[in-house]
Amino acid sequence: MKSRPLLARFSSLLGVTIGIAGVAFVAKTLVSKWDEVSNAFSQVDAINLVLSLLLGLAAMTSIGWIWVAMIIARSHNVRHRNAMSWYFTGQLGKYVPGGIWPIVGRAELAVRNGIPRRDAYASTGLSLVTTYAAAVVAIGIGAASTSGHRLIAVLIALGLITVYIAFAQPSLRTVIIRIASRVSSSASSLTDPKRLARLTLMHVPAWLLMSLSTSVTATAFGAHIGIADMLFITTTSWLAGFVVVGVPGGIGVREAVFTSLAGGIIGTPMAVSLALMSRVVFIAVDLTGTLVSSVISRTNKSVKT
Repeated sequence: MKSRPLLARFSSLLGVTIGIAGVAFVAKTLVSKWDEVSNAFSQVDAINLVLSLLLGLAAMTSIGWIWVAMIIARSHNVRHRNAMSWYFTGQLGKYVPGGIWPIVGRAELAVRNGIPRRDAYASTGLSLVTTYAAAVVAIGIGAASTSGHRLIAVLIALGLITVYIAFAQPSLRTVIIRIASRVSSSASSLTDPKRLARLTLMHVPAWLLMSLSTSVTATAFGAHIGIADMLFITTTSWLAGFVVVGVPGGIGVREAVFTSLAGGIIGTPMAVSLALMSRVVFIAVDLTGTLVSSVISRTNKSVKT
C-alpha cells in the first residue's frame, strides 16, 4: 500500500523538475532571441487568432460532448447543454498544480449535480484515457503522412495492435489495469477493448481540430507548417505535457517539446512565439467555453423555472 503514494510523490517531483526545465528552456530562448520573437509578435493577425480560438473551442467541445455521452450511457438523464458547463469549468482544474485536478474538478461537478460518484469518476477517467489514446493515434497519422517520421508511425501501429490484442484477453486485461492503476487511478475505468477502441477513434477529430487551430495561429504569424507536420508536432507536445505529472496544464513541457519539433521547420524564435501564442489561445478557449456553457446552462434552468 505504501508503494503507490511513494510512486505518486516521485512522479510529481519528476514532473515538476521536467516542467521547470521546460520553462527554463523557453525562457532562455525568449531572452537570447528576443528581437526576433518580439518582431514575430508584432506582426500577428488578430482575425486568424479569433479563428484559431473557434477551432480550439470546437475541439474541446467535442471532447466534452463525448464525456457527457459516457455519463448518459450509464443510464443518467442529463442534458448536454447543462453538463457541458461541468466539463468546461472542470477543465480549469488542469491549471492547478498536481495531476488529479482535471479529473476531480470535472467529476466533482457532476457529483454535485446528482451523478453518483462512482459513475462520475469512471466516466471522467475513461474520457481522459481515450482522449490521450486518440492522441497516440493522431501522432501515428501525422508521422505516417510525413517523410521524416515513418518509423515512428510503424512503431505506434505495432504498439497499438499489440496492446489491443493483449487487452482483448481477460486475464491479461486484469494485469494491465492493475499495473496501469499504480501510475494513474484513471486506468481503473478501462472498459472492454471494442468500446475502448471506438471511444478512442471518436476523439481523433478533436486532435485534428486542435492541430488546425495551431496551424491557423501559425498563419497569424506568417509561418507555414504542413498540416501533417502540425498534427504530429501539436499532438506530441500536448501528450508530453499530459504525461508529465504534476505540471499545471503541462506548462513549460508542451512549449519546450513544440519548440524543439517545430524549430527545424520555421526556426526556433518563430517556434517559441507560436508555442506561447498557442498556449494563450487555448487558455482563452477554456475561459470562453466556461463562460458560454455556464450562460447556456443557467438560461436553460431559467426557462424550465
